[in-house]
Amino acid sequence: MKKLLSGLLTFSIALFYVSCEDEATEPVVTYDSFSIQTVMTLDAGADANAEIVRMVPGSETQAVFVSSAINRLTVIDYTKTSFSFGKTYDLDPGSATAEMTSLDVSVKIGGENYAAVCVAEADCGKGKIMFVRLSDGTVVKEVEVGYNPDGTAFTKNGTHLIVANEDDREDRPCKPADRMGGSVSIIDLSNGVENATLLQDYLVNWDDESEPEHAETSSDGTVVVSVQETSQIMIFNVADVPLSTGKYKVVDLPLSATEEAAEPDGLFISPDGKHALISSEKNGTLQMMTLPDGTLLGNPYIIEADIPAPPYNIDARKSKKRTEPEECSLVEKSGKLYAVLALQEAHGVIVYDVTDPAKPVFDSIAPAGDLTLDADVGMEKSTIGSEGLAMHPTNGVAFSANERQGSITMFTASWARD
Repeated sequence: MKKLLSGLLTFSIALFYVSCEDEATEPVVTYDSFSIQTVMTLDAGADANAEIVRMVPGSETQAVFVSSAINRLTVIDYTKTSFSFGKTYDLDPGSATAEMTSLDVSVKIGGENYAAVCVAEADCGKGKIMFVRLSDGTVVKEVEVGYNPDGTAFTKNGTHLIVANEDDREDRPCKPADRMGGSVSIIDLSNGVENATLLQDYLVNWDDESEPEHAETSSDGTVVVSVQETSQIMIFNVADVPLSTGKYKVVDLPLSATEEAAEPDGLFISPDGKHALISSEKNGTLQMMTLPDGTLLGNPYIIEADIPAPPYNIDARKSKKRTEPEECSLVEKSGKLYAVLALQEAHGVIVYDVTDPAKPVFDSIAPAGDLTLDADVGMEKSTIGSEGLAMHPTNGVAFSANERQGSITMFTASWARD
């Protein structure tokens, strides 16, 4: 018996030693940079206006984009080395003067991912959200929102949808003179997407031009909304809706070093919910802020100095909107935080290390669009127009939607190529 116990003990120790040795010899791969590279570009239709693209939450192989000119949703099927267009859903926005301007995709709700599609009326009527089941393209619900919805975001738990209604007087001169600013619509999904209801359409009317452009959410319920023309960020929590004065904060963005106003467009919240990235199109900057307090970190960082032009484009005719950063994302890898931004006038996607959020450090840039069709180095308005951006939170794959050219470009980070 003693010999048996002794033998078992010796065998157990040997197994433990071998196991520990195997674990010790497994290399831990770290990545010192993002090092973005272009993979490929596909034609999505020259006159289709491929405008906004989103990853499908919970998927490693699918994204979806909206083509605003033809009211179409297209599913992207991808690997880490290529992509193709999968299912397409041609939707009826309800009138000849309506267009699908943006979208977001939910986590799985009742086993399904849903696309929330913003529909704006060009004739100054109120807009709506179309909820589309991604598995088969069925429109399961429509909810009326404010005027000219231009950006939307599901909460991370799928209980609410936030909609930024721009109601831009410049784009819609039929807007009445006494209607100020825009609004933020909050849709309740707690009883299921098929039973979605408008909880509130909160007027953002403190200025004639206080026009919400985009919205993002974090897992703790924090919501950030870019109020573009007045260069402001609105912050609140879905736990505090319905909104009223005192339940939200407004942060004024500073001028850049060139004395240009910000006019924020894209927003994104870091995976830990502690920071927001602000992409400002007018002065061509990025800036980080802490959440939920809204403290701005560092100075607005002017992107143009990091863009080699040519081969990239800069609209040199103007003192503003020369690079026009649009949609953006934040992604973590190997202890570093990266900001990824689509540049509408520079036909590129640019990456910064923002591990120190007050001091962005240029990492890399890669071209978007099919440059065999559009050389796009005229130093005027870009013919490619990279506006939409989707970045997977872990696998290193990103897409840009190039509205003017009508194309989709795929990119990878260094860890996607290993």
